[in-house]
Amino acid sequence: MNISGLNRRQGTQAENTEGASSSVNTPQPQRGAGRRLQRQDALPTDTRYSASRTSASPQSARAAGRYEAGGSSSGTQDTQQAEGSMPSSSPLLQFRLGGGRNHSELENFHKMMLDSPKASRGDAIPEQPEAIPKRLLEKMEGINLPQLAFRNTELHEYATTVCDQVKNGRGADEEIMAGDIKLLPLFAQVENSRNPGLNLQVFKNEKECCKSIKEQNNTVQQNKQPLNMRIIYPPLKGAKDHHVTLDIQMRPGHRPSIVMFESAEADLLMYARGTLASALPRAKIKVDGSFIQRSKYDCIMYSLNNAIKLFKHHDEYTARLHNGEKHVPVPATFLKHAQSKSLVENHREKDTTVTKDKGGLHAETLLHRNQAYRSDRSAGEHVTSIEGFRMQEIKRAGEFLAANRVRA
Repeated sequence: MNISGLNRRQGTQAENTEGASSSVNTPQPQRGAGRRLQRQDALPTDTRYSASRTSASPQSARAAGRYEAGGSSSGTQDTQQAEGSMPSSSPLLQFRLGGGRNHSELENFHKMMLDSPKASRGDAIPEQPEAIPKRLLEKMEGINLPQLAFRNTELHEYATTVCDQVKNGRGADEEIMAGDIKLLPLFAQVENSRNPGLNLQVFKNEKECCKSIKEQNNTVQQNKQPLNMRIIYPPLKGAKDHHVTLDIQMRPGHRPSIVMFESAEADLLMYARGTLASALPRAKIKVDGSFIQRSKYDCIMYSLNNAIKLFKHHDEYTARLHNGEKHVPVPATFLKHAQSKSLVENHREKDTTVTKDKGGLHAETLLHRNQAYRSDRSAGEHVTSIEGFRMQEIKRAGEFLAANRVRA
């Protein structure tokens, strides 16, 4: 028996008597009230957490306006001085905890948000479209041409041409489209590494595409394992430059289900469906599209973007098409690269947020994005968002090659 422990718990008779008398005068804590509650009660009764906003920087003008307070600026400054916060010229929000302690992690996070290139989403829209939109310039600045020259000669030459076209106020042409086609397998490899389960494949013609679908379906039926995949290919024999996207769902005991998605004209989509149905008579084929493409040379980039979107929006959109639902609305994010000004301005989803950030500094609506990418060129006003997507893919390809230590 632990005698010392027992004596320590029992105490002397005087101590027990003193403890008994004090318990009469001191109320006992309620059952379940722990030390944590007692410590909180010991804190000051005034506000233990406050966040005061300083004057917004130009980079966060639109986002800051969203949170404008009703009080005057002088009242805000008085509050900052009373709390011992940083001067109002600071671009950060000052977060403070009880006891006047700075919350450095929140401050650093907010600074990181403001320093991000995505912070320009909050910039005001210019009254007149710029020759080169700021957003497009930021995409171009992210491309490391010396690194590309070290990693892949073809990618470097292609990237240089793309950047030169933008600097000269021109969009894609036949040379850039040829580069799109040549480098599409690399871009697909990059996106497959970034999006596990995307399973994106690229084919040069309809014959190769249909052969692969038949072989994959035979494997699914034999192994009793379902498979989802995406394909980009040129469906028209007389127009090898034009590409479409397929989202394919294969299930044991079922026919292949194919969703064909198009960004260009609807009549091209129906013609492509007819040729695919002839090559795969047992497949169930649905067609849909965003019809946002107006240029002649950007269909490769639209097809790549559509493949990613069909994968990311599978549950809310693509799966419903596979299940036979009709009149399923195309999600607003499919319209991010719309080249038509009037289409977006009159669209019911124009005020829908199309960014991952749904309410913070980096949030952006469909209409605001369309306006931010408008460019004033010799051929007229043009929306350059898809050109920004092309530059994004070039940047990602360079980073992918560097991560895998690929050398030219």
